[in-house]
Amino acid sequence: KEGETGTKGVLVEETPELDTYETRQRVRIAVGVVLFSIVALTSFFIYKAFAPAPDLSEDGLSAEMMATTGASGNAREKAEQEARILFQRAGEAARNGKPEMAIALLKKITTAYSSTQIVVEAKQALDHPSQNLPLFLDSPTVLASPSDPKAPAPESKKVDTNVVDATKPAIPNGAAGDTGLILPANPAEPARTSAVAPSTSSLATKSLPSGFKPRQGTAVHPSGWPIEIVGDRDGAPLMLVHGDTFTQGRDEGDAAEGPAHQVVLGTYYIDLHEVTVRQFDLFQKESSKRTERARAIAKDPALANASEDEDLPVTMVSARDASDFAAWAGKRLPTEAQWEAAARTPDGRIHPWGREPATWAKPRISRQIDPIRSYALDVSPYGVFDLAGNAWEWTKDWYDPKYYQSFKTSTASNPNGPTVRPKSAQLVVKGSSKEWLVSKREGLRFDTRLPYLGFRCVLQVEGPGNAFEPAAAAGQPVSKPAVGQQGGGDVPF
Repeated sequence: KEGETGTKGVLVEETPELDTYETRQRVRIAVGVVLFSIVALTSFFIYKAFAPAPDLSEDGLSAEMMATTGASGNAREKAEQEARILFQRAGEAARNGKPEMAIALLKKITTAYSSTQIVVEAKQALDHPSQNLPLFLDSPTVLASPSDPKAPAPESKKVDTNVVDATKPAIPNGAAGDTGLILPANPAEPARTSAVAPSTSSLATKSLPSGFKPRQGTAVHPSGWPIEIVGDRDGAPLMLVHGDTFTQGRDEGDAAEGPAHQVVLGTYYIDLHEVTVRQFDLFQKESSKRTERARAIAKDPALANASEDEDLPVTMVSARDASDFAAWAGKRLPTEAQWEAAARTPDGRIHPWGREPATWAKPRISRQIDPIRSYALDVSPYGVFDLAGNAWEWTKDWYDPKYYQSFKTSTASNPNGPTVRPKSAQLVVKGSSKEWLVSKREGLRFDTRLPYLGFRCVLQVEGPGNAFEPAAAAGQPVSKPAVGQQGGGDVPF
């Protein structure tokens, strides 16, 4: 306002405390510290996510051993620590699908660290491949004794005409998949033979169903079941899946995969690989079984050329063809739960090799058909190959996308799939998903034939419907299994 002297006055106000220069400086510093912390944490997590795998080379291992052992301790302690580091790295290499590197590391332990305690375990691991076992075992096993060398040799001209009667009675003559034929046993696959020294273990080996025998020199599970057996009819090796509880399904997957739930299964054997062209041709020759497969292949020259490789999985087979083969071989198609358990094991893995993404040694895409066991990584701890990739595979269960809902709050016991045939007439097919996830489930009509659709078989030895249960007498009704229980070996059509 104007004063009495005629001059103008200036209104002076006190500066707010929070708007001073010093306050603004403190705010800037605080904001800078927060931003720096955010950038640092983000950089750390990015590094952890994309950091290279542990260096398993000679230089990398030497640097790690020097950093771990340091300059303290005597020479013996240093050698023991270095040997254990090598042993741990060998285990990591084996789990990551690098058996050659694992073997090289184990051999280095036996040569450079022969005076350490870990060398005993390294030598045992190196002996496992000769016994048809993985380098590193998850559970204790013993070797099965081969046949008694003092036992009299069979007559050279005698023909073995044992009939395989493992899962169900022979189908009457003239019916599809006639198994009433009396046929000699076929030779086992020669690629997996091995000579193993007799075991001194006193563990008794359980008897197998007629038509099956242990692989000579195989290991024996603590329960008494041989780890690997061979079928007389198709000569195919089967691997033991001991009865246990496993997690079926996946909450993070498609709606049909959930909810994840617990399943209890009895002990069974499953084919080490998918049924091959050679085995299926043998079935058609011995049983005189005519299928539409040959006619379907003849229409496509590309399929005809591919079918000449006997080590390829047999494809272009319907579920009925697969079921007829299984009956001839004394086996049956797996339930969905049996198929998935052979890949996932009780530890809940989502791939046969674990939870890590696939790292194939050569290019591979979903439903790409290759000779069996072409990818060393695609094997489960049970020793079963090609469950993640290769052919799509039939199971014996009807497909219902909501079937798992019935086990949302309970544990399934030997589930056998829905008991009511769906209008779609679809069966569950498993394997060869785009992400190599073994929990993936889809449905196909049972008479479908595709150039990437095959199957494998199982032999159940414990639990309901096992191979030791007597077959129903002729004319006697066969009781149907209750919901969630496993019954006989027939597919439901």
